[in-house]
Amino acid sequence: MRQRIIANLPHAINTSDALSPVRREQFLVYLMGPYRTFDIDSLLPADADLDTDAPSFATWDESSGEYAEDEVLRLLQETRDCLRNRGFNAFLAIDVGIPLDEMDAATQSIAFAQASNATIFIAPQVGDNLGVGIEIGSVLEDILSTEGMQGPADDATPPERTRRVMVATEPSVRTAMLGAVNARWDASVRTFTDVEDCCRLCAQFCTHIQNEELYGSLDKLQ
Repeated sequence: MRQRIIANLPHAINTSDALSPVRREQFLVYLMGPYRTFDIDSLLPADADLDTDAPSFATWDESSGEYAEDEVLRLLQETRDCLRNRGFNAFLAIDVGIPLDEMDAATQSIAFAQASNATIFIAPQVGDNLGVGIEIGSVLEDILSTEGMQGPADDATPPERTRRVMVATEPSVRTAMLGAVNARWDASVRTFTDVEDCCRLCAQFCTHIQNEELYGSLDKLQ
């Protein structure tokens, strides 16, 4: 998957647009965010009742959040472009051009996170926080399946891969999932105020991961 992402990004594939080359082509930064609807049917048990069992973040309530869906996508795209201008090979899932009939959204998120040097979930205040639980939860559940992560949170030792995950939120975002990100998975949670601040936080995190690969204890991905 890693080489497929690197090969696909400079080209327009399916509905994705081509992205300009960057200096650090091999340093992949996967940006996640609540900018698209999910196939809820594929994420619920076969006998589930969509009227009662679907989570509240399965709907987008524009009246209760500061951002509408297209504004969240624009925030993610501007952050992606800012990181790419700094040389990092940042991308959104829609940039890779893998159709959902080949791989569903949650599975793509897991695969993209596994393939990336850094994974950043950007969570602005949007209605019922669409996708905050589903998408980042699917990635962290994949990390949870790693040996050593079973059992009570206080006794678990998070795998090294959690160091590659950061959540950037607006100060007003509050969910139980975000609390678990730090408490159980020991991943970084930081707050931002606007797109420039978001890019600065993300760039600092990427630089930190890059330095850890070059001079620290993180393995350099191939």
